[in-house]
Amino acid sequence: MLFQAEILSFGENNLGYGPYFVIPTDLVEAHLKTTTTKRVKCTLNNSLTIDRAISKKDTMYYILINQPILKTLGVSFGDTIEVQLIADASKYGVEITDEMTEVLYQDPEGSTLFHKLTPGKQRSLILLINKIKSTQLRIEKSFVILEHLKKQNGKLDFEQLNEDFKKARSTTKF
Repeated sequence: MLFQAEILSFGENNLGYGPYFVIPTDLVEAHLKTTTTKRVKCTLNNSLTIDRAISKKDTMYYILINQPILKTLGVSFGDTIEVQLIADASKYGVEITDEMTEVLYQDPEGSTLFHKLTPGKQRSLILLINKIKSTQLRIEKSFVILEHLKKQNGKLDFEQLNEDFKKARSTTKF
């Protein structure tokens, strides 16, 4: 799906203030005839590719973006961008680091608990690891996540997970 879209804002409401763009309904309907996933890879202005989900409000389909994306593209509200959407066929809806993949492989019990989480929670944890630049830190935090899930009997508690990260960092000195 290739189209032009204007960067808009929801203004003050329950969807937040963030920027978004509308996807033509006919394109979404054609997309949903070929796949059940609403997860897509968005290439914006032929320069930036992001993972997103197609959202719906009433009869409008849209994709939320954020200020850092606008800054990277050098655009603002009211500007028009070129959008290319491709169905995301990846397992998790986002790319997963080699380090996290390996940690999941090495810890079957933790992996089982991770894969019992909802796809959204899995994506949140993967994105948490994806933000980390250091290979060693990605490995350490991946292990902490799986240990957290084992300790919590498969439940994800983000507050406790943050405490687990802090504790692991203070006790692990290289």
